[in-house]
Amino acid sequence: MNRRFVYAYTTFILMLILVFPKLYAQNSDSSYYFYGKVLSLEKRYPVAFAHVINVNARKGVVTDSLGNFETWVNPNDVLNISAIGFEHREYKVPVQNPDSVVEIILVNKIYAIPEVSISYLGTYREFKQKVLDLELPDENELHPQINKIFKHVELEYPLVEEPATSIISPISLIYSVFSKEGKAVKKYLNAKERADVKEKYNITVIKNLTGLEGLEAKEFMDFCNFTDDYVRSVTEYELYAEIKKQYEEYKEEQEQIEKDTIQ
Repeated sequence: MNRRFVYAYTTFILMLILVFPKLYAQNSDSSYYFYGKVLSLEKRYPVAFAHVINVNARKGVVTDSLGNFETWVNPNDVLNISAIGFEHREYKVPVQNPDSVVEIILVNKIYAIPEVSISYLGTYREFKQKVLDLELPDENELHPQINKIFKHVELEYPLVEEPATSIISPISLIYSVFSKEGKAVKKYLNAKERADVKEKYNITVIKNLTGLEGLEAKEFMDFCNFTDDYVRSVTEYELYAEIKKQYEEYKEEQEQIEKDTIQ
């Protein structure tokens, strides 16, 4: 009896010695290095900088620019993967080490954007029309009492080449000087008079009559020193005759300057 007990006890001890280290080794070596790659469902492009959290171990890593990550895991650990623009995903770690890169797919997230409406401005066409309909104050508006007088006066603007000869009433003169419309007419008349002078007297005319051009033609025009009033007051024939006369004087002056320089 005692011999059987000793034999059974010895056998049990031997089994513990042989089996327990294997069980301990199996439990201690159950964790392994996990390699993963996070991809999107659409076009399967890498999801960079996604957060991979091991819920059981309470630790996490971030994917690189190519969506790759690696971390220590235990079988059946739960990985929580999240990234901006994607739905959250939970992945359960397999019991056996895959010995390869595991692809984890994330579904693109659709964000609901509330409808935006512009109640006051409306459409672009309505907005444009409202801008055109704006009533802006006239900074050049006359005194209300003067405006009352103008309502009963018929105004005519003498758009002719010689406005000085026209007869303008005092009220029309006040309106022409101070009103916005009057200033516009005056500006137009000045521009028209200046254009008439330029048309009669310019560098092209000087070149055709004297052969001078460029800077030399400009210097000759400074020598003539014709005023705008003079150019407007004479005919083209009288003007061109005067240019010829001034050119002869200009040549004599230039020749005298050259002689003085040589001496």
